[in-house]
Amino acid sequence: MKFLTALFLIIAFSLFSFTSDLLSLLTGDYIGLTIRRDPDFSDLFLYHDIALHSKFYVVTKIGHAFFFFFFTLIMTYMYRMRTAILWAVFLAVTSEILQLYAMRSGRIVDMIYDLTGALAGIILIKIIFAYSKHVQIVEGNRRKM
Repeated sequence: MKFLTALFLIIAFSLFSFTSDLLSLLTGDYIGLTIRRDPDFSDLFLYHDIALHSKFYVVTKIGHAFFFFFFTLIMTYMYRMRTAILWAVFLAVTSEILQLYAMRSGRIVDMIYDLTGALAGIILIKIIFAYSKHVQIVEGNRRKM
């Protein structure tokens, strides 16, 4: 069951990552895949198309972070944190590289958005773990009294 859950998350992410036109996918107009045989890997380093003034750009990048936030939480719950981190890094890097083949814009800056969401998930898990450990210690001390 763990494997199927992880596979479902990766397939759902892939649908959004590799469709030819994300806006058309989101509006329900078109789901398509166009393959480019010779991608330009230097596109990974482009940053001039960062459009913080564009609502669509900001929403999609927040979506990147939220997906990886929840992906990391779920993977940590199902496996270990190390496994979740490795999968998050693997998925962030490979999705951006594969987007170059799918006529999309793979960018290192998107990897940063992805991994920022994963990092937020890890921080939340650490905070919850530290709090629950503290509560257990305090409750244990109260019972001894």
